[in-house]
Order: sequence, then C-alpha cells, then structure tokens
Amino acid sequence: MRANKIEPLAQMVDWEHGLITGRIFADEEIYRQEAEQLFLRTWNFLAHEEQIKNYGDFFSTYIGGDRILVVRQSDGSIKALLNACRHRGLSVCRVDFGNAKSFTCPFHGWTYDAAGNLRSAPNLESGYHSKLDKSQWGLIAVPRVESYKGLIFGCFDPNAPSLLDYLGEMAWYLDCLLDRREGGTEVIGRVHKIRVKGNWKLAAEQFAGDNYHAIMTHVSVGSAWADPRARQTPGAGFAKIMEQPGRQFSSRQGHGMAGFLVKRSGLPSFRGPLSEDYEIVSNYYQSTRAEAANRLGAERANCPTDGAGLVFPNFGFLSMVLGSSTIAVFHPRGPHQFDHWRWGIVDKAAPKDVKEAMVRCLHVWPIGAADADDGENWGGIQSTLSGPMAQRLKFNYQMGMGEECTDDVYPGTINPNMIGEFPQRQFYRRWLEYMTSENWPSLD
Repeated sequence: MRANKIEPLAQMVDWEHGLITGRIFADEEIYRQEAEQLFLRTWNFLAHEEQIKNYGDFFSTYIGGDRILVVRQSDGSIKALLNACRHRGLSVCRVDFGNAKSFTCPFHGWTYDAAGNLRSAPNLESGYHSKLDKSQWGLIAVPRVESYKGLIFGCFDPNAPSLLDYLGEMAWYLDCLLDRREGGTEVIGRVHKIRVKGNWKLAAEQFAGDNYHAIMTHVSVGSAWADPRARQTPGAGFAKIMEQPGRQFSSRQGHGMAGFLVKRSGLPSFRGPLSEDYEIVSNYYQSTRAEAANRLGAERANCPTDGAGLVFPNFGFLSMVLGSSTIAVFHPRGPHQFDHWRWGIVDKAAPKDVKEAMVRCLHVWPIGAADADDGENWGGIQSTLSGPMAQRLKFNYQMGMGEECTDDVYPGTINPNMIGEFPQRQFYRRWLEYMTSENWPSLD
C-alpha cells in the first residue's frame, strides 16, 4: 500500500472508538488493495474434504478474485491450482466440480495433469522447435494448503503461520461444529450460490457476531416463535430468543462468533411448517450430546447452539440455526457485489432421516428466507453508498464497548451477552492491520 493511503485508511477505520467510514465498502482503490494486501496473505476456505474424496475429484472456487482448482491427488493429498492457463490465461476448467485426470485449455490446447504439470501442447516440435521446457510451465500452485477437521484452506503467502496457529482460539469453537462425533462431518446437497449486490465485508461482519439484526431483519421467521393467539410487535419472536443466555467471542486474528449456551430443550419451541423436521434434528443433537461431551467436554457439547461465526476474512458458518447447520464463503466481485456460497453440513454419522430433515430445513432457512432477508439489507446499503455524502458517514459500531472480558471456560475475548459489536470492531481492526502492513501482520 502506498504510504499516502495509510493514514486516511486508519482514520476511516477507527475501531477503538467504534467508528467505520462508509467509503471502505464502496471505494475501487480500497478493493484493489484488499485483493493484494488481504486475500493473498490470509488463509482462505477452499472446500470440504468430502467434496473431493477420490483421485481426480476437483472443485472450482476462488481466493479473492483468483480462480482456484482444488484437486485430489493420486497419493491422497490435495493441491490447489490457479485456474489459469500459462499460455494466455484462460481457465483450463470451466465447470464447478467433477472428476478429471487432466485439464485442457480450450484456447490453444495446452494440457495439464491433475497435479498441474504441463503434459502436452500442440506443435511442440513444429512450432516451438522442441524448445518449450514443459517443467517450467505448469499451473501455478497455491503454496500453502492445509485442512482442519475436513475443511480445506489455502494461502498464497509462504510467510503466513500454519493454519492451526491462524485459527487460534477459533479452533476450539469450530470443534463444536466439526468434531461432535466420530467420523467428522460431510456436506449435504450442492453448493447454493447467490450473487449479492453488496460489499463482501457486510456479510463477513454479520457472521462475525451480529445477532442484533435478527430481531428486525428476520421478523417473519421470528414470528414462528410467537403465540398466534397473542398480539405481538414485529420482532417479538426473535427478541424473546435473544433473552436466552449466550456469549460473543472475538480473537485478535479477526475471527468471531456468537451463540447460545443452553441445551436445545432450553430454547423456545419452534412453530410452523418445519416444526416436525426441526424436532427430528433437535432430538438428534440432544441424543448425541453425551458423545459430544466425551469428545469435547461438557462446555463445548452445549456450545454453540443456534450460533453464527466467521473465520477471518470471509468463511462463515451457522451451527444448528432452525434445524440446519451451514458453512458459507463470501467471494468478492469488486467493491459492489459478491458471491454468497452456502452448503449444509452435518455429522457424517447422523442417520438418514436426520440428514433428510436437515436438508428440508436448509431449503427454507437459511438458504430460503434468511439469505433473501440479508441480501436485501446488504444490497440496500450498497445502493445508499453510491452517493459521496453517504460514503463519508461514520457508522456506529459502539454497542457493548467496554463490556469485553475473559472467561475461565471460553477462549478469546468474550462479551457476556448475545448482542454487541465487539466482534465487528475486532474484524475491522484486523482488516486494517492487513491493509496497512508491508509484511504478514504481527499480533503484537
């Protein structure tokens, strides 16, 4: 980043006072700096291991704006390859997933194997006169690829810490979703993709711990908890839920989450068309709580329930929200839009009827109602930020300021309430460190 940009950006992100300037969501130059300073240096979610179980299985995804192919190798390892032919840069694979032992560029026919090595090119003798060194022209590999309990991440920065160190305290919370039962997890259904006309950070900060929005944004879903015989104000259903005991967590790495700390039976009962499926899934989690407690301890067996979280910068998850658990990633498409990808995730050992019930819950919530609600908000904010005066606004991120603490049980910095904006402040603190540092940012 140029030196003359550092000070203005630091002024726009005043995380210490909870003030964030709207321009960071709409500025083209800031987005270009994110592409270099942030996405090329962070660990980015690529795929779930169950999506590429066999040799040659591949999944097409992104790191920031770069197209990436995640491919299972013959020895069982995983490679992530820049999906760009070394001849002219056209993508060598233009489908979402599948199985292939080679990838051929449709422009001039350069062909690469599953490991990214250049195997052949037309006219090697008559055109290149046997002077093309194929060993030097393979697909560019992402230098760092590591997995955490089924989740595959990639990083372009060779100086970045290990994935486990990068996750830090967040790994403790991820285990509540990923390691409840022997065998781990699997994704259910195909990836659900939505193009959102908003900045990717709006989604990321929401997953980092914004329960505040649910009371009003998801009022129609919240009415499922309302007594149909009673007259209640909009949002009363979710407002009642937010009174349940819970915590927010945030780390210096920029990760964050919020979740309830009560057993499933302690939450208000769900009413509505999915009540039967919701009970099937809820009863399953209740019946497997003892196994989870043996693996993770009693605290994590009860945490989180109905929780949302974010692994910085753009990998989100929902754990047991209205009968379904999901993982998500927010791929930027410039400053004004992003692709919201979402999968269902479930214990691999779960019975068939539980998985089927979860899929039905997933299609209505969150992929159905919730994503539509959220996308409307994110798009509306972006539309407002098309004006120069709106971009100068200082947005208020001050909720819960000064209430942060530590806990003997739960790692990281904790807000002892379900609602607050400390995770969002920490998210932008970390974002600013990446944007203004020349080398991999230190936590000091």
